[in-house]
Amino acid sequence: RRRPLGGGPGGGCRSGGRMVGATRPEEPVRMKIAVNPDPSQWVIVPAFPPPGWIRDEARRRSIALGVTGPRWRAELEALLADLLVVERRESLARLLHIDDASGTPFVVDLSLVRADDDGTKAGRHATQKALVERFVPGAVPERQRPGPTMAGFCGFATDPEDAVQGVVVLRLAGLPTVPVDLVMRLWGASAKAIRPYLTVIVGLAARVVPAEG
Repeated sequence: RRRPLGGGPGGGCRSGGRMVGATRPEEPVRMKIAVNPDPSQWVIVPAFPPPGWIRDEARRRSIALGVTGPRWRAELEALLADLLVVERRESLARLLHIDDASGTPFVVDLSLVRADDDGTKAGRHATQKALVERFVPGAVPERQRPGPTMAGFCGFATDPEDAVQGVVVLRLAGLPTVPVDLVMRLWGASAKAIRPYLTVIVGLAARVVPAEG
């Protein structure tokens, strides 16, 4: 039997049949962000969708995944509607991961945070570990180095009722701006359901750039 959309194991992700968002205080973002993810795995949730976007996106995703029943499409429409009303900041990019009709979808909120440390390894580690603790208190920071131009940490919640179930923080080098950390907050499903996709999530960093304007 197919699991309902957004009903990941552990609960704490939906309230009264509606998805609830990440409620931790947001970091002081001062930079806009653009991301171009793999459309076969990710849905970009726009801040201001055009009329009919929910219905059209659910139809496209249903066709792509080979789902013919109306129930799954209706559940996806409800989930997308939930994501549109969850509060977010202008400089936030929101993605929904859904690459399998029987899987548990989850949300990644991406933002760029200006790095105010001295740029040393010790300074970067302190800044990034503080961000992990800010969004997932008590999480054990785990080193991440997906490429020669980025490095950082991730951390996952131990309580499935926490609003934010995980966070990835990566320092992006080589951008034509001041040094920044990419912060990816993970929610909408339990840490247990999200963690197997860590490599896919970290891979989003290569598709992120500061936006114009």
